[in-house]
Amino acid sequence: MLIDSLKQLTSSTAALNTASKAAQPQAVETKTTKTGTSRGGSLQQQLDTLSRWSVSADVSRQLAKNQQAEQQIRQLYQQLEQLKKQLDLPQSAGQKQQISQQLQQLESQLKHKNTALTPALQLSSQPAGQSQWQLNSKIDLLSPRKQAELLTIGLAEGRQVQLSFPAGQSADASLAMMQQEFAKHQIELKSQGSVLIFSAAAGQSHLLSQPWQMQGEGIRIAAGNPVQLRLQKPEGQLSVLAQQAQQMDNQQSYQAELAQVQQKLQQMLRQVQSERQVLVAKLNALRMADSQQSEQQVSAVSQELKVQMQQGAASSLSAIMAQGNVTRSLVEFALAD
Repeated sequence: MLIDSLKQLTSSTAALNTASKAAQPQAVETKTTKTGTSRGGSLQQQLDTLSRWSVSADVSRQLAKNQQAEQQIRQLYQQLEQLKKQLDLPQSAGQKQQISQQLQQLESQLKHKNTALTPALQLSSQPAGQSQWQLNSKIDLLSPRKQAELLTIGLAEGRQVQLSFPAGQSADASLAMMQQEFAKHQIELKSQGSVLIFSAAAGQSHLLSQPWQMQGEGIRIAAGNPVQLRLQKPEGQLSVLAQQAQQMDNQQSYQAELAQVQQKLQQMLRQVQSERQVLVAKLNALRMADSQQSEQQVSAVSQELKVQMQQGAASSLSAIMAQGNVTRSLVEFALAD
Protein backbone atom coordinates (compact mmCIF):
# COMPACT_ATOMS: atom_id res chain seq x y z
CA MET A 1 0.00 0.00 0.00
CA LEU A 2 2.93 2.31 0.72
CA ILE A 3 4.26 1.65 -2.74
CA ASP A 4 0.89 2.47 -4.28
CA SER A 5 0.71 5.76 -2.35
CA LEU A 6 4.22 6.75 -3.48
CA LYS A 7 3.29 5.96 -7.08
CA GLN A 8 0.15 8.06 -6.78
CA LEU A 9 2.15 10.97 -5.29
CA THR A 10 4.76 10.73 -8.04
CA SER A 11 2.06 10.59 -10.70
CA SER A 12 0.25 13.60 -9.25
CA THR A 13 3.47 15.62 -9.03
CA ALA A 14 4.44 14.80 -12.62
CA ALA A 15 0.99 15.71 -13.87
CA LEU A 16 1.15 19.01 -12.00
CA ASN A 17 4.55 19.85 -13.50
CA THR A 18 3.39 18.91 -16.99
CA ALA A 19 0.27 21.07 -16.70
CA SER A 20 2.34 23.95 -15.36
CA LYS A 21 4.83 23.76 -18.25
CA ALA A 22 2.04 23.51 -20.80
CA ALA A 23 0.30 26.53 -19.36
CA GLN A 24 3.41 28.75 -19.34
CA PRO A 25 3.81 29.23 -23.15
CA GLN A 26 0.08 29.94 -23.48
CA ALA A 27 0.24 32.52 -20.69
CA VAL A 28 3.35 34.15 -22.21
CA GLU A 29 1.69 34.25 -25.62
CA THR A 30 -1.48 35.78 -24.19
CA LYS A 31 0.54 38.34 -22.23
CA THR A 32 2.60 39.24 -25.32
CA THR A 33 -0.51 39.64 -27.43
CA LYS A 34 -2.17 41.84 -24.84
CA THR A 35 1.03 43.85 -24.41
CA GLY A 36 1.32 44.40 -28.17
CA THR A 37 -2.31 45.40 -28.39
CA SER A 38 -1.89 47.76 -25.45
CA ARG A 39 1.20 49.36 -27.00
CA GLY A 40 -0.53 49.72 -30.37
CA GLY A 41 -3.55 51.35 -28.78
CA SER A 42 -1.35 53.69 -26.75
CA LEU A 43 0.59 54.73 -29.87
CA GLN A 44 -2.63 55.42 -31.74
CA GLN A 45 -3.88 57.54 -28.85
CA GLN A 46 -0.65 59.55 -28.93
CA LEU A 47 -0.99 60.09 -32.69
CA ASP A 48 -4.60 61.19 -32.29
CA THR A 49 -3.59 63.60 -29.53
CA LEU A 50 -0.77 65.11 -31.59
CA SER A 51 -3.12 65.45 -34.55
CA ARG A 52 -5.65 67.34 -32.44
CA TRP A 53 -2.91 69.57 -31.04
CA SER A 54 -1.79 70.40 -34.58
CA VAL A 55 -5.33 71.25 -35.66
CA SER A 56 -5.83 73.31 -32.50
CA ALA A 57 -2.67 75.31 -33.21
CA ASP A 58 -3.83 75.96 -36.78
CA VAL A 59 -7.26 77.08 -35.59
CA SER A 60 -5.63 79.34 -32.99
CA ARG A 61 -3.52 81.00 -35.71
CA GLN A 62 -6.61 81.54 -37.86
CA LEU A 63 -8.40 83.01 -34.87
CA ALA A 64 -5.54 85.45 -34.25
CA LYS A 65 -5.63 86.59 -37.90
CA ASN A 66 -9.39 86.93 -37.63
CA GLN A 67 -9.09 89.22 -34.62
CA GLN A 68 -6.41 91.26 -36.40
CA ALA A 69 -8.71 91.69 -39.41
CA GLU A 70 -11.58 92.86 -37.24
CA GLN A 71 -9.35 95.41 -35.54
CA GLN A 72 -8.05 96.81 -38.83
CA ILE A 73 -11.54 97.00 -40.34
CA ARG A 74 -12.81 98.94 -37.32
CA GLN A 75 -9.85 101.33 -37.42
CA LEU A 76 -10.27 102.04 -41.14
CA TYR A 77 -14.00 102.56 -40.69
CA GLN A 78 -13.42 105.13 -37.95
CA GLN A 79 -10.79 106.97 -40.00
CA LEU A 80 -13.17 107.24 -42.94
CA GLU A 81 -15.88 108.43 -40.56
CA GLN A 82 -13.64 111.28 -39.45
CA LEU A 83 -12.96 112.26 -43.07
CA LYS A 84 -16.66 112.16 -43.83
CA LYS A 85 -17.38 114.53 -40.93
CA GLN A 86 -14.81 116.99 -42.30
CA LEU A 87 -16.85 117.21 -45.48
CA ASP A 88 -19.76 118.72 -43.56
CA LEU A 89 -17.92 122.03 -43.81
CA PRO A 90 -16.88 123.87 -47.01
CA GLN A 91 -13.47 122.69 -48.19
CA SER A 92 -10.77 124.88 -49.67
CA ALA A 93 -8.30 123.62 -52.24
CA GLY A 94 -5.72 123.06 -49.49
CA GLN A 95 -8.18 121.10 -47.35
CA LYS A 96 -9.14 118.95 -50.33
CA GLN A 97 -5.45 118.22 -50.85
CA GLN A 98 -5.13 117.26 -47.20
CA ILE A 99 -8.06 114.82 -47.46
CA SER A 100 -6.46 113.32 -50.56
CA GLN A 101 -3.17 112.82 -48.72
CA GLN A 102 -4.90 111.16 -45.79
CA LEU A 103 -6.61 108.71 -48.12
CA GLN A 104 -3.31 107.94 -49.84
CA GLN A 105 -1.70 107.25 -46.45
CA LEU A 106 -4.50 104.82 -45.60
CA GLU A 107 -3.95 103.16 -48.99
CA SER A 108 -0.22 102.74 -48.34
CA GLN A 109 -0.96 101.03 -45.02
CA LEU A 110 -2.99 98.39 -46.85
CA LYS A 111 0.00 97.50 -49.05
CA HIS A 112 2.03 96.06 -46.17
CA LYS A 113 2.53 92.28 -46.09
CA ASN A 114 0.99 91.73 -42.66
CA THR A 115 -2.19 93.67 -43.29
CA ALA A 116 -5.51 91.81 -43.16
CA LEU A 117 -7.01 93.92 -45.97
CA THR A 118 -5.93 94.35 -49.58
CA PRO A 119 -5.90 97.70 -51.42
CA ALA A 120 -9.08 96.50 -53.15
CA LEU A 121 -10.68 96.36 -49.68
CA GLN A 122 -10.91 92.59 -49.59
CA LEU A 123 -9.82 90.19 -46.88
CA SER A 124 -6.29 88.95 -47.59
CA SER A 125 -7.20 85.60 -45.99
CA GLN A 126 -9.75 84.92 -48.72
CA PRO A 127 -8.61 82.85 -51.72
CA ALA A 128 -7.60 84.93 -54.69
CA GLY A 129 -10.48 85.50 -57.06
CA GLN A 130 -10.31 86.98 -60.52
CA SER A 131 -7.12 88.72 -61.58
CA GLN A 132 -7.70 92.38 -62.41
CA TRP A 133 -5.61 94.66 -64.63
CA GLN A 134 -6.18 98.06 -66.18
CA LEU A 135 -5.25 99.61 -69.50
CA ASN A 136 -2.90 102.56 -69.60
CA SER A 137 -5.03 105.70 -69.22
CA LYS A 138 -3.15 107.30 -72.13
CA ILE A 139 -4.86 104.86 -74.51
CA ASP A 140 -8.44 106.07 -74.93
CA LEU A 141 -10.78 103.46 -76.36
CA LEU A 142 -14.04 105.03 -75.21
CA SER A 143 -14.21 108.56 -76.58
CA PRO A 144 -16.07 108.95 -79.91
CA ARG A 145 -13.97 109.58 -83.04
CA LYS A 146 -14.94 111.28 -86.27
CA GLN A 147 -13.64 108.42 -88.41
CA ALA A 148 -14.03 104.66 -88.26
CA GLU A 149 -11.15 102.70 -86.76
CA LEU A 150 -10.01 99.09 -86.54
CA LEU A 151 -7.84 97.86 -83.70
CA THR A 152 -6.22 94.43 -83.38
CA ILE A 153 -4.89 93.22 -80.02
CA GLY A 154 -2.57 90.21 -79.88
CA LEU A 155 -2.85 88.23 -76.64
CA ALA A 156 -0.82 85.31 -75.33
CA GLU A 157 -1.04 81.90 -77.03
CA GLY A 158 -1.52 83.59 -80.42
CA ARG A 159 -5.01 84.81 -79.60
CA GLN A 160 -6.34 87.98 -81.19
CA VAL A 161 -9.12 90.43 -80.42
CA GLN A 162 -10.42 92.66 -83.21
CA LEU A 163 -12.25 95.82 -82.25
CA SER A 164 -14.19 97.85 -84.80
CA PHE A 165 -15.12 101.45 -83.87
CA PRO A 166 -17.64 103.10 -86.24
CA ALA A 167 -17.36 106.84 -86.66
CA GLY A 168 -19.06 108.79 -83.89
CA GLN A 169 -19.83 105.72 -81.76
CA SER A 170 -20.69 106.60 -78.15
CA ALA A 171 -18.62 105.47 -75.17
CA ASP A 172 -21.37 103.13 -73.95
CA ALA A 173 -21.67 101.47 -77.37
CA SER A 174 -17.88 101.08 -77.63
CA LEU A 175 -17.76 99.52 -74.15
CA ALA A 176 -20.53 97.06 -75.01
CA MET A 177 -18.76 96.08 -78.25
CA MET A 178 -15.43 95.50 -76.46
CA GLN A 179 -17.11 93.50 -73.68
CA GLN A 180 -18.60 91.19 -76.30
CA GLU A 181 -15.27 90.64 -78.07
CA PHE A 182 -13.20 90.04 -74.92
CA ALA A 183 -15.86 87.70 -73.53
CA LYS A 184 -14.93 85.26 -76.31
CA HIS A 185 -11.64 84.76 -74.42
CA GLN A 186 -13.24 84.58 -70.93
CA ILE A 187 -12.14 88.15 -70.14
CA GLU A 188 -14.53 90.54 -68.41
CA LEU A 189 -14.36 94.26 -69.00
CA LYS A 190 -15.78 97.24 -67.12
CA SER A 191 -15.10 100.97 -67.06
CA GLN A 192 -14.09 102.97 -64.02
CA GLY A 193 -14.44 106.50 -65.26
CA SER A 194 -12.19 106.72 -68.29
CA VAL A 195 -10.15 103.69 -67.19
CA LEU A 196 -10.83 100.19 -68.51
CA ILE A 197 -10.57 97.33 -65.98
CA PHE A 198 -10.01 93.78 -67.32
CA SER A 199 -10.74 90.68 -65.22
CA ALA A 200 -9.97 87.02 -65.83
CA ALA A 201 -10.18 83.81 -63.84
CA ALA A 202 -7.01 82.26 -62.43
CA GLY A 203 -6.66 79.91 -65.40
CA GLN A 204 -6.82 82.81 -67.87
CA SER A 205 -4.85 85.43 -65.91
CA HIS A 206 -1.79 85.02 -68.18
CA LEU A 207 -3.81 86.66 -70.96
CA LEU A 208 -3.69 89.87 -68.93
CA SER A 209 -0.30 89.62 -67.23
CA GLN A 210 1.66 89.01 -70.44
CA PRO A 211 2.38 91.89 -72.88
CA TRP A 212 -0.16 92.83 -75.53
CA GLN A 213 0.62 93.62 -79.15
CA MET A 214 -1.66 96.40 -80.40
CA GLN A 215 -1.90 97.40 -84.06
CA GLY A 216 -4.41 99.90 -85.40
CA GLU A 217 -5.70 101.85 -88.33
CA GLY A 218 -6.71 105.25 -87.08
CA ILE A 219 -6.00 107.77 -84.34
CA ARG A 220 -6.17 105.63 -81.18
CA ILE A 221 -3.30 103.43 -82.38
CA ALA A 222 -1.47 104.81 -85.40
CA ALA A 223 -0.98 102.53 -88.39
CA GLY A 224 2.39 100.84 -88.58
CA ASN A 225 4.33 98.33 -86.54
CA PRO A 226 2.56 96.74 -83.53
CA VAL A 227 2.91 98.58 -80.25
CA GLN A 228 3.78 96.45 -77.21
CA LEU A 229 2.33 97.40 -73.85
CA ARG A 230 1.67 95.85 -70.45
CA LEU A 231 -1.49 96.22 -68.45
CA GLN A 232 -1.17 97.68 -64.98
CA LYS A 233 -2.54 96.56 -61.66
CA PRO A 234 -5.55 98.72 -60.83
CA GLU A 235 -5.25 101.27 -58.06
CA GLY A 236 -6.85 100.61 -54.72
CA GLN A 237 -10.26 101.95 -53.88
CA LEU A 238 -8.85 104.52 -51.46
CA SER A 239 -6.41 105.78 -54.11
CA VAL A 240 -9.33 106.35 -56.44
CA LEU A 241 -11.09 108.34 -53.72
CA ALA A 242 -7.88 110.30 -53.10
CA GLN A 243 -7.72 111.34 -56.76
CA GLN A 244 -11.39 112.28 -56.78
CA ALA A 245 -10.94 114.36 -53.62
CA GLN A 246 -8.76 116.85 -55.49
CA GLN A 247 -11.53 117.51 -58.02
CA MET A 248 -14.32 117.37 -55.48
CA ASP A 249 -17.22 119.38 -56.91
CA ASN A 250 -20.08 117.99 -54.83
CA GLN A 251 -19.20 117.26 -51.21
CA GLN A 252 -22.47 115.43 -50.56
CA SER A 253 -21.80 113.12 -53.49
CA TYR A 254 -18.29 112.49 -52.18
CA GLN A 255 -19.68 111.73 -48.73
CA ALA A 256 -21.97 109.18 -50.36
CA GLU A 257 -18.95 107.47 -51.97
CA LEU A 258 -17.19 107.30 -48.62
CA ALA A 259 -20.37 105.86 -47.11
CA GLN A 260 -20.37 103.11 -49.76
CA VAL A 261 -16.83 102.17 -48.79
CA GLN A 262 -17.88 102.10 -45.12
CA GLN A 263 -20.82 99.87 -46.03
CA LYS A 264 -18.41 97.45 -47.68
CA LEU A 265 -16.28 97.46 -44.53
CA GLN A 266 -19.36 96.69 -42.43
CA GLN A 267 -20.13 93.69 -44.63
CA MET A 268 -16.58 92.41 -44.18
CA LEU A 269 -16.83 92.98 -40.43
CA ARG A 270 -19.95 90.81 -40.24
CA GLN A 271 -18.18 88.16 -42.30
CA VAL A 272 -15.15 88.21 -39.99
CA GLN A 273 -17.34 87.96 -36.89
CA SER A 274 -19.24 85.02 -38.38
CA GLU A 275 -15.97 83.25 -39.18
CA ARG A 276 -14.74 83.86 -35.63
CA GLN A 277 -17.81 82.14 -34.18
CA VAL A 278 -17.05 79.08 -36.30
CA LEU A 279 -13.39 79.07 -35.26
CA VAL A 280 -14.20 79.45 -31.56
CA ALA A 281 -16.72 76.60 -31.73
CA LYS A 282 -14.17 74.37 -33.46
CA LEU A 283 -11.47 75.21 -30.91
CA ASN A 284 -13.81 74.46 -28.01
CA ALA A 285 -14.74 71.13 -29.58
CA LEU A 286 -11.08 70.17 -29.87
CA ARG A 287 -10.40 71.11 -26.27
CA MET A 288 -13.40 69.10 -25.11
CA ALA A 289 -12.15 66.10 -27.10
CA ASP A 290 -8.77 66.36 -25.31
CA SER A 291 -10.52 66.53 -21.95
CA GLN A 292 -12.67 63.50 -22.72
CA GLN A 293 -9.61 61.59 -23.89
CA SER A 294 -7.88 62.27 -20.56
CA GLU A 295 -10.87 60.84 -18.68
CA GLN A 296 -10.96 57.83 -20.99
CA GLN A 297 -7.24 57.22 -20.44
CA VAL A 298 -7.73 57.18 -16.64
CA SER A 299 -10.66 54.80 -17.03
CA ALA A 300 -8.62 52.53 -19.35
CA VAL A 301 -5.73 52.33 -16.87
CA SER A 302 -8.11 51.46 -14.03
CA GLN A 303 -9.73 48.76 -16.12
CA GLU A 304 -6.34 47.32 -17.07
CA LEU A 305 -5.26 47.13 -13.40
CA LYS A 306 -8.51 45.44 -12.53
CA VAL A 307 -7.95 42.81 -15.22
CA GLN A 308 -4.38 42.19 -14.06
CA MET A 309 -5.52 41.76 -10.47
CA GLN A 310 -8.16 39.29 -11.57
CA GLN A 311 -5.57 37.36 -13.57
CA GLY A 312 -3.24 37.37 -10.56
CA ALA A 313 -5.97 36.03 -8.24
CA ALA A 314 -6.73 33.21 -10.63
CA SER A 315 -3.06 32.22 -10.73
CA SER A 316 -2.85 32.23 -6.93
CA LEU A 317 -5.95 30.06 -6.70
CA SER A 318 -4.45 27.52 -9.10
CA ALA A 319 -1.26 27.34 -7.05
CA ILE A 320 -3.21 26.80 -3.81
CA MET A 321 -5.26 24.01 -5.37
CA ALA A 322 -2.12 22.28 -6.67
CA GLN A 323 -0.48 22.57 -3.28
CA GLY A 324 -3.61 21.10 -1.66
CA ASN A 325 -3.50 18.08 -3.95
CA VAL A 326 0.12 17.33 -2.99
CA THR A 327 -0.61 17.76 0.72
CA ARG A 328 -3.55 15.39 0.50
CA SER A 329 -1.38 12.71 -1.02
CA LEU A 330 1.20 13.07 1.78
CA VAL A 331 -1.49 12.81 4.44
CA GLU A 332 -2.89 9.70 2.84
CA PHE A 333 0.63 8.20 2.78
CA ALA A 334 1.19 8.87 6.50
CA LEU A 335 -2.17 7.48 7.59
CA ALA A 336 -1.72 4.36 5.56
CA ASP A 337 1.30 3.44 7.63
